[in-house]
Amino acid sequence: MSWEAVARALQTGDPRELSDLALAAVHGCSPALVARVRADLRMPAYRRGKRPTLLTMEQVFMDRSRPVAGGHREWTRQLGASGTPVLSWNGLHVTAGRVAFKMATGRDPVGQVRPSCTFPHCVEPPHQADRLMREAARATLAEVAA
Repeated sequence: MSWEAVARALQTGDPRELSDLALAAVHGCSPALVARVRADLRMPAYRRGKRPTLLTMEQVFMDRSRPVAGGHREWTRQLGASGTPVLSWNGLHVTAGRVAFKMATGRDPVGQVRPSCTFPHCVEPPHQADRLMREAARATLAEVAA
C-alpha cells in the first residue's frame, strides 16, 4: 500500500488509537512504513496503554515557563546553544519566543523573534517582536527624531 493511503487513514481516524501493526495489516505494508508516515506528518509515535491527554503547544509553553517580577516570564526548561529558550513538543522544535509571539499576535512571526524588553531571554508573549515590528518601531523613531 502507498504512503498516501496510510496518511489518509491516520488523518481520518484517531492516530493515538491506531497501532502501526494494525494499520500495516489493514493496508498490507510494513509497520516501519506506518511509523515513517507518522513522523512525516509530525504525529506522535503510537504508544500502547493509557496515554496522557495531549496538551496544546500553548499549554506546554505555560507549563515550561513562569512569571517573574516586572511582568516578565522566564523559561524553565531546555535552552539552545546560545541560551535561547527552546520548546520541544510532539517532535517539533521551535524557540519559545516564536510560540509566545504567535500566542500574543495570532500570527506567525516574520524573521527572528526577540524580546522587546531588557529582561534576558524574556518569553512573556506581549514582549515579543518580529522583524516587521522592529522595522516599524525604527521607522517611527526616525520620524520622531527628524
